[in-house]
Amino acid sequence: MKNILIRFQFIYLLILITNSSYGQPPKWEVITEKDYNSRELHYSDYVYDPNVRTVQLYANGGSRTIPQLNTPVVSLDRQFPLTLEFDIFGDDADYFEATLVHCNRDWTPSEIQSIEFMKEFNSFKLNTFDFSMNTRVPYVHFKFTLPRVKLSGNYLLKVYREGNEGDLILTKRFIVYEGKATVMPKVVDMKGSNRRYMQQIDFTVNYGNLTVVNAKRDFSVNILQNGRWDNATVGLLPRFIKGHEHILDYSYYDGENAFLGSNEFRVFEIGSLNGGGTEVSSTDRMKNFNKVRLHKDLVRNGKSFNQQQKDYNGGYVIGVFGKPDYWIESDYMEVFFTLPMETQVVGDVYIYGAFSQWQLNEEYKMVYDNAKKAYVGSALVKQGRYDYMYTVLNTSAMERDDVALEGSFNLTKNMYEIFVYYRGPGDRGDRIVGYRKINTNR
Repeated sequence: MKNILIRFQFIYLLILITNSSYGQPPKWEVITEKDYNSRELHYSDYVYDPNVRTVQLYANGGSRTIPQLNTPVVSLDRQFPLTLEFDIFGDDADYFEATLVHCNRDWTPSEIQSIEFMKEFNSFKLNTFDFSMNTRVPYVHFKFTLPRVKLSGNYLLKVYREGNEGDLILTKRFIVYEGKATVMPKVVDMKGSNRRYMQQIDFTVNYGNLTVVNAKRDFSVNILQNGRWDNATVGLLPRFIKGHEHILDYSYYDGENAFLGSNEFRVFEIGSLNGGGTEVSSTDRMKNFNKVRLHKDLVRNGKSFNQQQKDYNGGYVIGVFGKPDYWIESDYMEVFFTLPMETQVVGDVYIYGAFSQWQLNEEYKMVYDNAKKAYVGSALVKQGRYDYMYTVLNTSAMERDDVALEGSFNLTKNMYEIFVYYRGPGDRGDRIVGYRKINTNR
């Protein structure tokens, strides 16, 4: 078992290295307190101010009953509104502006200027905000509906203090796609021992009437698992080209389009203080903020797969029981985690998920308590329902191991998104001409 795990962990790391060929921004970062002193622009989902919390960008439409769980992906022809929501601690509203940046497939800025992809001036004031009500932790809640754009592609939303574009508070990625190409995906079993731990996404692309000079130069594909960029597969080239049929085939035998299935996410719910939510052990009402202790977790690697209650694929939903204005009536609470282990692991243990922007934030790093024989840690989060996992960072090699504490199974339910990038004759930026979502409902 140990040799098998080492083998597919090596494959996963090899994929990470291969996918950095574009020289794009790092997929994930370790964020410490000193990083907040810098306002260097990151072309990724990033928070630059520790007082900025609960940042969500989602498509406000479609078939999902909970819009907060929608990924920020919209069609160029039928754009649902993209909504940004976030809080900033304090009881005084600051003034913020936002701009959009068109990016290449590798998340570097493209040559396309604002006037080419915008219908209006590329500067927007965030004028919609409300103050928290009856909360121990005061905050101001901001809401902003993004403008429509005229071109498909990768976009970065930048939010900064009014009048100073260098004083960033957050950046978020979103994607606009065209329906010029048709994507036909399927989840297939891998060959050999890795089939028990990994999920392979095979697919074909029919590029229709698009002009193609060199398919391996004109097209590139990125695949996201559960809307995450921290473990995305990027820069996939077609394995077979059927030019007479306008078909690109992305069926591989070497794991290039395979992901660790990982595990179902752990879940906790803190929507009410009167009754214990999911996985809540106890609640302490404090003067400044409430403290919530969760039941002890278990290391899941090496154990059999157990498909528990439905998770949110790593996402989270804000909500408080019995209060309709949940965005401003939900309070912030310190949630305590405990992961019993007889001995320490080699590296640092972090709690992570969409609530941490999928980054390894020092705020969510756990410490080993020798007396308790357990890793302990906490997170200050807003009331709602959260998915989370544990990961291990080897600090000497700066390598991340998402399997060591969670395990990985091909039976895990995940959602994958396939993005087809295209740059044809005369294009000065990368378009996204095809998009498809697929779930592994096994």
